[in-house]
Amino acid sequence: MKNIISILLILFSISACSPKGIPTDHSKACDLENNDQVIEVSGYLSDDGSLYCSNTSGRYECGFKLFDDLQSKKGFSADIQVGSSSNSVEKLESGYSAKDIKIHDDNGNIISLDKKVTVTGKIRTVKEPDVVCYLKVRKIEVK
Repeated sequence: MKNIISILLILFSISACSPKGIPTDHSKACDLENNDQVIEVSGYLSDDGSLYCSNTSGRYECGFKLFDDLQSKKGFSADIQVGSSSNSVEKLESGYSAKDIKIHDDNGNIISLDKKVTVTGKIRTVKEPDVVCYLKVRKIEVK
């Protein structure tokens, strides 16, 4: 019985740590005052023709673009961790096509790129000379 209670407490504390962010409009996500904030922003994920995946930030992730709508060409980088569980993208081989992209939402379901999502994560914004930003995605929800 004691083990069951311990397991339930661990599960409860993990769910309580689910990332919550400041709801932010897509057009304002890259504002300099958002630097280092955990935000929640909606849009459409895209590989924008190709993906760059690396572990330079400490976790192996791929840089998608998050666009405001499906026709937009203005977006910012949304870096998603490579994996096969919730809130991740499965590893892609070179020469992949769009149908090979498998992004898992917060429930572990594979989502298609034409679905609107809300992503939560820490955003970095830098002015050099134009503002550049990227979001380190921690949670992906389908809306």
